[in-house]
Amino acid sequence: MGRGPDFIGLGAQRSGTSWIYACLYDHPQICAPTKEIHFFSRDVNWRRGRDWYERHFRACGPGTVSGEFSSSYLPSAPAAERIAALYPRAKLVVSLRHPLERLISNYLNDIVAGAIPAGTPLIEAVGGRAEYVEQGRYAAHLTRYLAHVPRSQLLVLLYEDALDDPAGFIGRIYAFLGVDAAYRPGMLAARVGVGRVPRSVRLERALTRGTWVLRGPLTRGLWWAAKRAGVGQTLRRANTINVPRPVLPPAERRRLADMFSDDISALERLLGRDLSAWRQ
Repeated sequence: MGRGPDFIGLGAQRSGTSWIYACLYDHPQICAPTKEIHFFSRDVNWRRGRDWYERHFRACGPGTVSGEFSSSYLPSAPAAERIAALYPRAKLVVSLRHPLERLISNYLNDIVAGAIPAGTPLIEAVGGRAEYVEQGRYAAHLTRYLAHVPRSQLLVLLYEDALDDPAGFIGRIYAFLGVDAAYRPGMLAARVGVGRVPRSVRLERALTRGTWVLRGPLTRGLWWAAKRAGVGQTLRRANTINVPRPVLPPAERRRLADMFSDDISALERLLGRDLSAWRQ
């Protein structure tokens, strides 16, 4: 049996997970060789087996803290049970974002990916994609995980705190994982995975494919050097249409926000934190 993860990032999607992963990757005591493995959430990968999954960590040296971040895990019903069954002592990290803002970012990301046409109104997209709302029901997802793991193994963070204090935010994750919390990663001030609309979806896909190729074991150092230098961000800026984020009429925004109201109340009780700003 190979080496498994010491920690697993669960999501949520569009909640700073790419930036978090970049800061984890940069830490000298952390080995996070691959983001978005989707082992526990996608049956096609789950069927590949534990050995296939643990091969992702075979390059992690002794004394390092190993892990991965797959944003599909949080809303996945099978993932919680599967993680607890295989790695019951793994630490779990979650970043949550204002659910309606997360939804809007998800919508923009799907335009980038070509999953929906660029001219599709937000309200129409929400009506055709139930996952936009379902992924924002954080309390329900966390409750499912807490049925399998103790609360002490689950670190829940808010994306908005990262905007206010990125060093303090990432330091909390480092401390939770038991590594040097004072370390300042080179990507600390970077903007990673920002929602945007591409001029060319075909070019965007080519950039994404190129990124995954460079993440291979023989070229990962080149990928990281290019990432830290901002090469990908520069290319993506050149392929971005400068359009404003969709502004919802007040009545439509209220209707969408109300879909999350009960879950926000449950999350406030779970975290012991006021989330009234998320109701706006």
